[in-house]
Amino acid sequence: MSTGEIEEEKVQRFSRSLILTRTLQGQIRHRRKLSKELFFIDVLLNDTQVKEQVLFRCDDGSTTRDMVQDNYRMARPGSIIRVEVGLPTDPREDSTYKVWQSNVPLIVIEPYNDPKRTFISDPPLGSKGPKPTIKRQDGSIKEKSQMFCKFWINQRECIRFPNCPYLHPSEEVYEQARKDWIDDRLTVRKIATHDPADPHTSKKSHAMRAMVFVQWIHEIFGDILIDGVGVLDIAGGKGDVSMFLSHAYNIPSTVVEPEIRKRPNHWYTRLRRYACRIAQNQDPNSTEPIEEKWPYELEPNYMGTLLDDAFVEKYPDIVAKTGLLVGMHADQATEPIVDMALKLGKAFAVIPCCVFGHENRHRRLKSGEEVNTTEEFVQYLSEKDTRIQKSYLGFEGKNVVLYYRP
Repeated sequence: MSTGEIEEEKVQRFSRSLILTRTLQGQIRHRRKLSKELFFIDVLLNDTQVKEQVLFRCDDGSTTRDMVQDNYRMARPGSIIRVEVGLPTDPREDSTYKVWQSNVPLIVIEPYNDPKRTFISDPPLGSKGPKPTIKRQDGSIKEKSQMFCKFWINQRECIRFPNCPYLHPSEEVYEQARKDWIDDRLTVRKIATHDPADPHTSKKSHAMRAMVFVQWIHEIFGDILIDGVGVLDIAGGKGDVSMFLSHAYNIPSTVVEPEIRKRPNHWYTRLRRYACRIAQNQDPNSTEPIEEKWPYELEPNYMGTLLDDAFVEKYPDIVAKTGLLVGMHADQATEPIVDMALKLGKAFAVIPCCVFGHENRHRRLKSGEEVNTTEEFVQYLSEKDTRIQKSYLGFEGKNVVLYYRP
């Protein structure tokens, strides 16, 4: 269809102007997102104890996508809310139950935040009851009667029992059921998140990701990190990456973390065992007896601060001795690492994870698209400089590494 035909179709479809004429107040009993531009909630009204539906959409031009997304985040099932509504812009939304539409911020009067009990949503208005099957993350369809109830597995209680369609294992088989449930979820997640461009078929566990990252750093940047040239480990948490750099490869490293974390003895023991195995080219999971002594006694430094322009001005000597900036799942610090490294002409390596798109709405790909997924975030960072390269690391989870050598 041409642009003109699409616009004409919109005019015909959304033939009603949105005029807010009523205020609803009640508890959200169900929330369903159909796209980034459309979601609805079912509200149990305080005054009549009747459920009515409210649409939030921007594909009709009545509001913006940001407004829709803001309302979606606010509209948590179980919360008591108040919202101004009017008749839907699409008359076809009219139903046997009352349907409204809103294009203004909803107000949360009382959020649902019971930490001990997850809110159980009602079936959506107009449904014929719960479906016997469920579509899983990997796209497969499975009978609910063959799956374990997640509430029973995690909390050992289910407020829908005995009417819950899922399995509720007895105490005798509970531990095995929980293990099977976790294994199944991990398998489904691996299938759903599989990247065909990732060459790794056998991957290390999540617990070994820092070790894998440091081995790769030594291979790619080893010629830079010599003669006392060190690493800034940004948002490094307890300092797993820095401990391996310092103790396994004798590379000076400084953890830059706003809040210095506690480093318990068992954490040191685990890292020392891995470092010893690395030094002797052994499998980190090997049970063969070995003298667990740090290959090198060099300790990483810790700085309770942020990486920003003030850091560069305050610590010029540290910056001068830094050859590489790294961030492993550094969250909000990932983009600043890239920007600062490019600004200083320093090498960097980051493993992007969380996007925080809501807090960074200014981000746009060169195509003009928003940045909401990790894949889009990787592309966004890559577009900052044509010299930025991409690789994959051999561990489970988010394992794409972006790096730059000046």
